[in-house]
This record gives sequence, C-alpha cells and structure tokens, in this order.
Amino acid sequence: MKNTLLLLLLSIAFPVTGKSLDKVFQLMPQPQKVEVKSGIAFNHDQLTYLVTKEGTDIPVLRPILDALPRSVRKGKGVQLTLTTNGVPDSDEGYVLQISTNGASILAKTSTGLFYGCQTLEQLLEDSRDFHRPIPAMVITDYPSIPYRAIHVDTKHHLNRMEYYYRLIDHLASYKINGIIWELEDKLRYTRRPEIASPNAISKQEMQAISRYAKERNIEISPLVQGLGHASFILKHHWELREHPNSDHDFCPADPRTYELQFDLYRDAIEAMPYGKYLHIGGDEINSIGEDSRCLATGKTAFELQMYWLQKVCKFATDQGRTPIFWDDMPLKHAGIWDLLQNDTLGGMELERQWNSQKLDDAINLFPKECIYMRWKYEEAVTPVNLKLLNWYREKGLKVMASTATATGNSLYLPREIERTDYIKGFSRIAAENKLEGILATTWDDGSPHSAAVLREMIAQGEYGWNPYARDRKSFSLAYGQREFGFNPADSLSEFINDLKAMADFFDGALVIEGVRNPAWGVTPFRLLPFPDSQNPGVWSKQYADKITEAEVAMKRYNRVSSILSRGKANALRNRYPLAVYEQTSHLFAYPVQLILALRNYDCADTPDEKATALRAVTTICDNFTTMRQTFEKVYSEIRFMTLPDGYIEQIGRKSHLSAMTSNSDWMFYFELPMIKELKKWIQKTSSLYSL
Repeated sequence: MKNTLLLLLLSIAFPVTGKSLDKVFQLMPQPQKVEVKSGIAFNHDQLTYLVTKEGTDIPVLRPILDALPRSVRKGKGVQLTLTTNGVPDSDEGYVLQISTNGASILAKTSTGLFYGCQTLEQLLEDSRDFHRPIPAMVITDYPSIPYRAIHVDTKHHLNRMEYYYRLIDHLASYKINGIIWELEDKLRYTRRPEIASPNAISKQEMQAISRYAKERNIEISPLVQGLGHASFILKHHWELREHPNSDHDFCPADPRTYELQFDLYRDAIEAMPYGKYLHIGGDEINSIGEDSRCLATGKTAFELQMYWLQKVCKFATDQGRTPIFWDDMPLKHAGIWDLLQNDTLGGMELERQWNSQKLDDAINLFPKECIYMRWKYEEAVTPVNLKLLNWYREKGLKVMASTATATGNSLYLPREIERTDYIKGFSRIAAENKLEGILATTWDDGSPHSAAVLREMIAQGEYGWNPYARDRKSFSLAYGQREFGFNPADSLSEFINDLKAMADFFDGALVIEGVRNPAWGVTPFRLLPFPDSQNPGVWSKQYADKITEAEVAMKRYNRVSSILSRGKANALRNRYPLAVYEQTSHLFAYPVQLILALRNYDCADTPDEKATALRAVTTICDNFTTMRQTFEKVYSEIRFMTLPDGYIEQIGRKSHLSAMTSNSDWMFYFELPMIKELKKWIQKTSSLYSL
C-alpha cells in the first residue's frame, strides 16, 4: 500500500502536460500539477484590474497584484472566485488559470485564493525580471501536509519588531501556515511579571503580530517550556527546583509547579489568540524523581514525567488548545532512545534489538489528546525512525514531525549542506504517514542570524507543500531566483556550499585544543602558538595540516567573495541576507588570513622579508576591530546585540555559547584572546627588526 501511495505521489509531483513550462518560471513551492497550453497569455504589465465575485473578500496581496485597481477595466484582469466545483478538495488548494483573457483563481476558501495569488505573483515577478511572457497554463495545487510550521526561538536574543512582520510576509509567500514561537522570558507575562526579561515583548504587541500573521494565513502558537529547560523561570523560583543546585528542571510533585506554569500558559495563549496549539516542551529533563517531594509519591521517574504531561495536557485542552510535546523523554525512560540514534540499523537486526515493552506497558499514561512531536534533525528516512512512527500509529497516538532549519550547533548559520535534504526527507515521511504536520525548528543555542537561516525556512515551505519537489541543487538555484532575482544560469546562490565549509574550519582554526560548541558551551582551550623567530620553519611544519586547510579555505573565500560581489550587484530584491552572508564570510576568513600570514613570516628567509611579513601580520591584527565593527553594524540592522540592563542570569546560562556574554563577545570567543596574545607577540617580535 505504501509503495503504491509513493508511486502515486511521485506521478503527480509537478507533472507538465503538453508543452514544458519555460525554465525561467521557478515557482516555490513547486506546484502539484502544471498544464501548459498553447500560446502566450500576457506579460507582467498587461493586467489592468483584479476583482472578486460579490461577497468574496480580496486576500492580502503582494506588490504587483496589490497595485491593480479593484474594478473591471478594459484589458486583461484577474478574477478570484470561491467555488466547490473543479477545485482540489483542500481548504488551501486552488486552480490558477492563465489565458489570453487574463488570470482566474478558483478555490474553496479564502486561504486557497490567497495561495493562488502567491503563485500568480511569482509568475508576474519572473515575467518582469526576465522579460518573458507568461504562457497559457492551468495550475492545480494543494499541500501534501496540512500544517507546515516554522519555529521562532527567542531564547537568547530578540530581533527588532519590524523584522518579525517582514518574516511573516516572507513565510506566507512560501505557503508556510504556522509559527511555533518559543518565548522563554521574552513575553511580558502579566500574571508572573518577574519572569519577563526587561526587553520582553508586550502581550498587546504579540497580539498584533498574531493578527497580522492570521491575515496572511499563518497561525502563531506559543511554546512555553515546562518541566525541563526552565532556567528562565527557576532562576526566580528556587523553591520549585527538582535539584537545589540546578535551575533546569521543575519538581513535578509540587502543586505550585502547575500554578506557575499554568499562569504562564494563560498569558501566552492570550498573547497568541489565533493559534490552535500550546507547545508545552517537556524534553531533555536532567533530573526527575530525586527530590524528597517526588520520592514521597512512590512514583518512578517515568511515571512522574507522564503525571506532569497528563496535568498540562488537560490544562491545554481545557483552554481550547491542542497540546504538543517533544517525544524524547518517554523514549529515554523506555530504554529505546539510544537505539533511535542508529541510522544504519535495519532489517532483522533492528527487529532483534527493538524492545517497546516498557512503552507498551505504559501506554495508558500517554494522553490521547496530545500530539507527540517526533524530532529528528538529520536524516529521518531511517528504518528505526519509521518503526517508531508505526508504533505511534498502532497505539492510536497523534504525531507531528520535527526537522530543523538550524540545530543547536548552528553557529552563525546552518552548517550541513544536506540540511535541505533532511527537511525534504522528513516532509516526505510526514506526507506518506499522514502525520499531523511538520515543524522546522530554528534553535537559538548558537544564535545564527535570522537572515542566514531564511534559506532553510524557505526549504520547509517548499517541501512541506510538495515533498517530491526539486533536488538540492535545483532548490538552491530556484531559491536564488525567487529571493534575489538571480538568473539560475548564473548559479549565484551556490556560494552557500563554500561558506558552510569555511564555517567548519573557522570553528577551531585558532586553537590547538578545545571546542566552542554552541549547544554545550566551550571546553577549556589552548590557542595556536606563534612562530619562533629563532627556529624558522618549525612552526609551519608543526601545523602543516592547519595551513593546508587554511589554503583551501582561502580559495573558498575568494570564490564566495566573487559570487557575493556579483550577487549584490545583480540582486533585484532582498539584499540584506547577502550583506549578512558577506560579513559572515569576512569573519570566517579572518583566522585564515592570519594563519597564512604567520606561515609567510615563519618561512621568510631574510630579515627584510621577515620584517615585511611581520608588517602584514600586524595589519591583519589591526584590521580585526574594523572587521568586527562592520560585522556588528550589519548584524544589528535587525538584531539587538546586547542583553538589556537588569537582566538576571541563569545558573545554566553558560551551557549555550550565545549566552556566555551579555554583549557580542561570545561571537568572537577564540578570536578576542588570540588578538590579545598576538599583539604581545608582535610587540616582542618587532624589536628584532626595528619596526
């Protein structure tokens, strides 16, 4: 049955009958069905009006369509029609008909009309950008997954309010229909005001953002962490900690835990009044069942976890919300979590090792009203992940998929070139298994810049709508066209592969020991030493591998710089992400330039050559301040770069790299001490050459 369904879905993935659609028209998400007819319909500037039948509201429109008059005029027009005849059986589906008479969009609901307008806007945009007429065609389109959401994590930083409005416009244009907003202390809670950060968003402002999103068919629902990841709460309420020396976990046996959590839930629901979900968190509990209050209950850690889950799920449903819960803790208590991390396990060996007895025995503890969020951030198309989904199905539990645009290790930007493949893979699983929906998380552990994560958010829009759409390279080229107006033939969006490879070298370029892991903080580290003027060439031999990697990284940087220079010159819109990528590349190149300059000094033969090479090192050292200032100027166009005055730190705050300093020093955690030591070395070494 599953194979038959797969073949059916593959057969309808962007079929084109008759003529092929001109490759210049790159529609995102890729529609389910396009029928190209004979003849040319019109150019982008030939539409003269947009109307609906009486009683049908015009949805929020993007610039080209929004500029059209709303009454019939002479010429070609756009007609929006609500109907149940000849349209997909989907509230979000539509039929877009393009002919010599103009364009018509038919749909069951106003949401379908909205999405049909998004597609027509893209056709008009491409016609304008590339001076091509739009051919006659019929597009029949609908989503493969009903709920397609993006996670907004404001754990460690906030962006300026206008950014969130622009983000909603962006996501809506790619047919994202949900946002799960992880608040932590960034909401101005009225029932528990002590929890809110000094720069928290007011409930009224969040209500305004939620309404703006709803008008663009995006529902915003809150995520307020409970039981675990509660440092933002428990730094104020020590009495509710499970462990006295940790502010990470609530005590689930104390009634005051629920009084506090429910107050925060109520405020969050009021701030986001149009969402249907309440994400209650509940993941990665460090300690449970250790406190005397828990021990007095006689319950196991597993039972205490599920006791908490039952109580908060009942609260959510009483408030008219469907609860969502990360699924890892029951799997850990049942002893199969480690098995789920083995992506190669399959066949008879999987059957031999799989043991769900503890889960089966505890099935009555699982609230049926809850949605269990199956999170898998890398490759999700694995036998063990599919087996777990089958267990959920057999037990009658509701499941939502969770992939990632940025994981906890995403320092500056998502790292994996395969990230879009992972999103596509889990989207396919969600569609084939008829899951409740899919969420793409955007973790703020390493605070990647929002503009540098937007590409992966768009991938969730693409594959959440049509999991059988483009491959990775085709997606990258289409993304470049849609976002910036690049001609796909120029491959100007392909710089991202080199940039991500540069990031991997950057992480440890200036140290010989230690790691800066965004999710788990910084281990003790030792900086790369400097060449010894008395032993020329020794340093270069000792660190030959690092120098070789730096040479490769420099070639990548040169390619990235060249492409971004052309990209900024040719971009027709959305230039800001290109500026963020450019400044990020300059930062990634800084240790590369320094290592190669030190190599040149170490290998110089004569005193004059040594002096010249040392001056080059000095210039690179001095340029750091200017580089950082420009970097932060670009980043801060939408982001607040420092914590507000009066912010109370958490005990576990330093477990995330982006929370280690109240300003932006954490972004240069190895670079700042390196520059300090480098200046000392330069001063000492300069005396040898009378500089």
